[in-house]
Amino acid sequence: MLCMETILKIRRLYHKEGLSQRKIAEKLRLSRRTVKKYLNMIEIPNYQRQHTDSPKLGPYKVRLIERLKEEMDKPPSQRLTAVRHFEYLQSLGFEGQYPCVSRFIKRYKASFLPPTTDVFIPQKFPLGESYQFDWSIEKVVLDGVETTVNIAHFRLCHSRAYYVRAYFRQTLEMLIDAHNHAFNYFGGVPSRGIYDNPKTIVKQIKSGKERSFNEGFLAMMNHFLIEPVACTPASGWEKGQVERQVQTLRKQLFRPLLAFSSLEALNDYLRDWCARQIQTQVWVEDKQQTVAQRLEKERETLSPFKPYLGYRTTRLLVNTSALILFDAHKYSVPCHLCGKEVIAQIGAQEIVLVYQNQIVARHPRQFIKGGTRYNPLHYLSALKKKPGALRHGEPFQGWALPPAIKTLQHHLLKQPRGDKAMVKLLSLIADFGEEVGVTAAELALEQGLPTVEAVLNIILRLTEPTVPKIESRHVALRCPPKANLSQFDQLLQYRRTPTFPSLK
Repeated sequence: MLCMETILKIRRLYHKEGLSQRKIAEKLRLSRRTVKKYLNMIEIPNYQRQHTDSPKLGPYKVRLIERLKEEMDKPPSQRLTAVRHFEYLQSLGFEGQYPCVSRFIKRYKASFLPPTTDVFIPQKFPLGESYQFDWSIEKVVLDGVETTVNIAHFRLCHSRAYYVRAYFRQTLEMLIDAHNHAFNYFGGVPSRGIYDNPKTIVKQIKSGKERSFNEGFLAMMNHFLIEPVACTPASGWEKGQVERQVQTLRKQLFRPLLAFSSLEALNDYLRDWCARQIQTQVWVEDKQQTVAQRLEKERETLSPFKPYLGYRTTRLLVNTSALILFDAHKYSVPCHLCGKEVIAQIGAQEIVLVYQNQIVARHPRQFIKGGTRYNPLHYLSALKKKPGALRHGEPFQGWALPPAIKTLQHHLLKQPRGDKAMVKLLSLIADFGEEVGVTAAELALEQGLPTVEAVLNIILRLTEPTVPKIESRHVALRCPPKANLSQFDQLLQYRRTPTFPSLK
């Protein structure tokens, strides 16, 4: 058999240059029969290996077949690779090469398990009945740093409308927040949701379609009145729409890398991008309608949307620095809670700390490992005992005080015991509120009295309750009063009578 390069030369000389078969045979030093054979050949010949068995493998074939039969009863994840079989044969003394072993294993498996072709059945969903959800991992640039983000993908099965939102994690609170934003974007809630089997959704996979769902996820489904359906593992075609969406948007949207100043700016862009795209994309089954028009029709069949205010809770211990640790980040709490246990309500954007059913602290959610989020007001009770810590304490570094308070601090620190006076001023602001405290500080500076006493005096005057004015009306008497002269004469006679008898 000639090589493909020689066959190409024969056909090119005959069809392009117009040489005869005899001339071609003379030029390439071939027989005329060979030239005629390949010119009349319709299909390009494929090279078929005639001798595939290695004589060195012969003594080891029985043992290799036994091992292959044994592992056919095991799941695919527990079967050995051809390399591992080759290493085993080498330990028995096999001196051949790896390719002959891999070819034999491939032919044996092909005969043992004939190839099958999967059949996919087209699906059609009614209005407002189902949506599909999936996560994907993408890379973006946030504040100049290349960052890995998790993208929540939603897709309505009937109208093909979609929505995506980015998060730093795939935890339960992120899942809840994503559903709230998606249903708000769609304008309602479908009756059924199709999901994969992550731990935030499925706690245990049972036989068939039976699942033990995560309690927090079920609470959200109960709020929205959604029937959750989990796909069969490794069966992506059961939610093929969102699977294709992940691959399509990865090419259309996330390549090249998107760059934004923050995650919030990225999510605003993603929402606007989805809204613009569905305005121009035509519906699959009706080229006269866009996806946006189908979405408007589907919204009429969706259930009303009411946000789910769920969150994840955990118990955390407050250390001696009045800090709690969550997700490799520290958050401050009031000093009097040192050594006590607080309940953290974990949300997608906020973490709320509760002690004895009262909220004691709120912080924006942070995702930088090893960082600390301080609220300087949490340390006021400690500052009353250690006012000197105000100058170099870490919670107070970079504290953005209002200009009036900053100016007043400059005056107070020049005075004796200025640190103590500044702590007293901050306590007044914490007790009466920042708005009243800043206003009082501005008035004290205008009057040339940069002292805590002046600020306190002004605060008391600003917060003094006003006495309500009572409006009275004079009512005319219908019957004027009349004097009883007989009773009046008796009263005069009684007053003239001496209390003690006369001494005369």
